[in-house]
Amino acid sequence: MKKILILLVVAALFAGCSGTQKNEKGKGKAKTTSKKGQTQTQSVQKLENKSDTVVFLNRAEHVWEDLYYAAMNNQKGKPIQEDGMTYRPLPSRFDSREKIVAHFSRFWARPMAERMYDHLSTKEVKGKVYLAEPKTTYPVLIANSNTAVEQAADGLLVTVTEATSPAFASDRTVHYTLVRDKKTKKYEIQSRSGEYGKEQFE
Repeated sequence: MKKILILLVVAALFAGCSGTQKNEKGKGKAKTTSKKGQTQTQSVQKLENKSDTVVFLNRAEHVWEDLYYAAMNNQKGKPIQEDGMTYRPLPSRFDSREKIVAHFSRFWARPMAERMYDHLSTKEVKGKVYLAEPKTTYPVLIANSNTAVEQAADGLLVTVTEATSPAFASDRTVHYTLVRDKKTKKYEIQSRSGEYGKEQFE
C-alpha cells in the first residue's frame, strides 16, 4: 500500500511540474505575440472626435523623437565623427531608409514621409543608417483649446493656432489635411502647411 501511495505522489508532482512548464511556455509565446503586434502597429482607422485627432497629430509631430531616442539609447555600434557632427548607429528597427520611412508613414502620407527622411542628418555605413542630432528643433503644442477640426468630403481639415511659443516663431498657425489611405482605409496626413516647421517637410 505504501509503495502505491508513493507512486501516486510522485506521479502527481510530475504532472504538476509538467503543467507549470507548459503554462510558462504559453506565457512566453503570448508575450512574443504581443511584442510583434506592437512593432506592426499602424496608423488609426477611426478619429471619432477632436480629442482623438489631437492625440494623433501630437504623435505625428513627435516621430523624429522616436529616432533620436533610439539612437541615444542604442548600446550596439560606435558613433562616427565627421565634419564636426556625431552620427550614432540606429537599432535594427530603424537602421535603413525604408524602415524609417515606414515609421513616418504610420502618420504621414508616403511622399511626405520620404521628404521628412531626406531632411534628417544621416550617414550610411555598411548598409546601416547612422543619425546625427538635429540642427534645429520645432516643438509643437496641439491641444483641444487651440485646434479646430472641420469635416471634408474625403477627410478632415485641421487648423492649429498658437502651435508654439512666440519665442520660436511669429507665424504659429499650422494647417493639416487628413485623408484615408485608399488601400488601408486608415487616416494619414496628406499635407501640412504653415511657416513654422515647414523646413522638415519641403
